[in-house]
Amino acid sequence: MSTLKEIYLNFRPKLLLLLKNTSLLIPEINYPIISQLLLIKTELDISSIGLSKNYTFDYLATLGPSGPRALRPTTFIKKFSTLSSEITAENFIGQETLKSLEMKNFYEWLSGFADAEGSFYIAISNSCAFRFQINLHKDDVDLLYYIHRTLGFGEVRSYNNYSSYTVTRLKDIALLLKIFQDYPLQGSKCLNCKDFTKAFELYVNSDKNSNIIKEILEIKNGMNKSRTDFKIPKDKEINITPYWLLGFIEGEGCFSINKGNNYRLDFSLPQAHSNLELMKKIKVYLENLPNTNNDYEDVIGISMVKSNNTNHESTVRIETTRIPYITNIFIPFLESLNWHSKKQFDFQDWKNILMLKEQGHHLSEQGEKLINLILSQMNKNRLSTNSSQPIVDRNRLLEEVNKLLNGPSNIELRNGRKWIISLQKYYNSSRKELSVIIVDENGNNLHTFDSLADCGKFLNVHPSTVSKRIIKSIPFLLENKQVFIKKVS
Repeated sequence: MSTLKEIYLNFRPKLLLLLKNTSLLIPEINYPIISQLLLIKTELDISSIGLSKNYTFDYLATLGPSGPRALRPTTFIKKFSTLSSEITAENFIGQETLKSLEMKNFYEWLSGFADAEGSFYIAISNSCAFRFQINLHKDDVDLLYYIHRTLGFGEVRSYNNYSSYTVTRLKDIALLLKIFQDYPLQGSKCLNCKDFTKAFELYVNSDKNSNIIKEILEIKNGMNKSRTDFKIPKDKEINITPYWLLGFIEGEGCFSINKGNNYRLDFSLPQAHSNLELMKKIKVYLENLPNTNNDYEDVIGISMVKSNNTNHESTVRIETTRIPYITNIFIPFLESLNWHSKKQFDFQDWKNILMLKEQGHHLSEQGEKLINLILSQMNKNRLSTNSSQPIVDRNRLLEEVNKLLNGPSNIELRNGRKWIISLQKYYNSSRKELSVIIVDENGNNLHTFDSLADCGKFLNVHPSTVSKRIIKSIPFLLENKQVFIKKVS
């Protein structure tokens, strides 16, 4: 079989032809192709095939109007295969290598999803039973079958309102733990995985006498809800990757719309306080995605909420409502990845509402009705067990969205100002050169608003009250914690 270097050398002339013919690449590929392929084998000496990594990045970065974007392997395959009957992604980089890249992405995704939804259990009687499990709503059973099919082991079962993917056979547990060793969990759940692994190795590598069972019992009694020590080992390095983060978002992320605040978009990611360090790392990672160029510092807010219930751990949440960041950075990043759960529908609906707002359709009767219909089947409203919401034909809904987006905008510029066609008046926004934010005692950004009026609507107070609280720095309680309102230029 040819080596990766030989494959590159063999197809170098045709590759350079493709790079020069940018018109073929613009529609679907505006990310450095070679740099993506180099991830497959980082030790490849690209100088030997006459390519410069910096040159490749700089050259292809000009392909998209908003700069380079992450490349989905499937998108590359689809586009690359249509360029020439002689060249395909499979014979360019090798089918086995391509499959290896896809599995790497899957394992990273699985690690992130397990950080969000996975559980490690040990049952002890006269012997030990080990179980890894993911429990989801019954509507997500296809996702569990996808995990089962891709891993090639475990089993999927459906119950009343939920389904589960479970791994119990010792040889399958060993395979799963090897995956999590190569693609580690990043949050505090890695502690349960570590203890689970330690107990499993003790069990399979011993004569299973009473002393071993007792030692495993001690480990079990310090896991899950019985855990009191959440200190991450010093040698544990939190490493966020695109597909780990996607898996984590598909498990825990929330794409929401604040209907009472002018249909404001909000992305949030909540976790137990034990994952504070992880959330800080995710915040830094998101603020430094490709094309941020240090222009989006502190665009991700992070807040902590103490629980009134002494039996419940405090929570930490990262959140953003900043439209420039969402439009230019966050959405392109998420679009570049291959999703696996139905949360992709929430993301798509969230994005569609943003596009409808950009054209001013939320200010028209038809657009507002369509947005409210989208909201009626987002997030928990999408679940088949939610009988309070009407059944919406998604294909027809998307057709209506596309029809409105492809039609005339509800906004036009007149004398440099936005004119709302449906209202026959100028769009009056109190946002000129400032935003309003709510921060906690530590200065962490909790909520962002485009104006005093929007903040007032959120708090159910008059804008003058908001202004007074800002001027006099008056604290007040929100979500069981003391907060302040500030202006940001």
